Amino acid sequence: MQRADGMKVAQRLTLAGLVWCSCMVASAACRSLPSREAPRTPITGKISPKEELSLIRADSEIFAAVVRAQLAGGDDNYPFHLERLRYDPRPYGTRSGYPENFSGVQGIDPTLTFARAEGSAIDQLTDNRKQILKVNGVRAGGPISYPQCAGVRVPPPPPPRGSARARRADVHAGCPKSPEYYLTVGLPLRGHPEGLRDARDTRGRRVSVRGDVWAVLVDERSVGPQGWSWSQYAWLFRRRGGGLDLAATILIGVVE
Repeated sequence: MQRADGMKVAQRLTLAGLVWCSCMVASAACRSLPSREAPRTPITGKISPKEELSLIRADSEIFAAVVRAQLAGGDDNYPFHLERLRYDPRPYGTRSGYPENFSGVQGIDPTLTFARAEGSAIDQLTDNRKQILKVNGVRAGGPISYPQCAGVRVPPPPPPRGSARARRADVHAGCPKSPEYYLTVGLPLRGHPEGLRDARDTRGRRVSVRGDVWAVLVDERSVGPQGWSWSQYAWLFRRRGGGLDLAATILIGVVE
């Protein structure tokens, strides 16, 4: 039993330690990800060693594709090129590597694609993401914290009673002078999520991506002189040739 567990860990570490760099050069290992429609019900039970390795491999390829697309972004269309940017290498930015809350969109539960992974697999997956960020010259870090900075749409409070000329409190006085961005990337989802079929993308087009499709949730938290905002997007990738192309981005929700 100990030997089997040791072989499992060694196999995972050997592949996972190399997968981030192999994905960067679109190796055959990444091109061989399976392409089948996502099941409609969560996968229960313990994840197998084979599926655990498939999860790590898929996550590394898709995370690398997200980072590259973000860096290549421009000023006109989402995804935009961002300065003062940091990625949380943990999936969803949580300790467990799984979402604490769902947005209610059908088909975005990560256990529809892979059974829930053990903590050691999430740790290895997170380490791979750190290496991808390092190779691309992107900062890894935790959430942005400005407790005295209100949301972009939060209005100033009314003046105290009896002092109409009193200056209103500035709810954005504690905000940073320059914008900062914090992004989290979820776990890979196989196929086009059911709840996002025929939705409009960030360019206003109806989207129904077919073929070998993978999706992932990308959360963006920004804070600047005007306050903070949070947006959640679904990024859809289609496999073409040996790599993944960003096919569409769909805005799921905004809080300001």
